[in-house]
Amino acid sequence: MGNHGSNLDDILAEDMHHWYNKFMRESPSGLITLFELKAILGLKGMTEDANSYVDQVFLTFDMDGVRFTRVLSN
Repeated sequence: MGNHGSNLDDILAEDMHHWYNKFMRESPSGLITLFELKAILGLKGMTEDANSYVDQVFLTFDMDGVRFTRVLSN
């Protein structure tokens, strides 16, 4: 069972590495809009509940309410 978890961790790590590299190429400032986030992560065709969840997570990190979130700190 621990072996299966390792494989899942490896897959998740690969995905995260891919998303991070893609984000750094497309948004080197570290700022991202909700639309850009969904595009980078390929979040299309979500249910209304899933879309609302992603929106809420994004807005949670939008500390100043300008609809940009700093993903990376300088």
